[in-house]
Amino acid sequence: MDILLIFLLIFSFTPFLLWGDNWKKTALGQIPFVIGAWFTFVKYVTVGIGPGETYLWGIFIANLIYGHIAFTIVLLEMRKSIKVRQPMVQQNN
Repeated sequence: MDILLIFLLIFSFTPFLLWGDNWKKTALGQIPFVIGAWFTFVKYVTVGIGPGETYLWGIFIANLIYGHIAFTIVLLEMRKSIKVRQPMVQQNN
């Protein structure tokens, strides 16, 4: 349960990082998954999830997958920006 909460917190912040890196469509696409995952988590913690509501876990898992993809994009953008800055640093030495 704790690891799911950590994933939720990280992947809830990911749309803000994507928005800052000009991946606006991806950030907007992740927002419904984040809202659905938080709804699933709160419902699970408070009243539980019934047998007919297993689709909620699908939304939760979709958020995890989407969040991993988005977080990878953020890491690749950070890596690209470091490589762009690196030759400038070497020229100044």
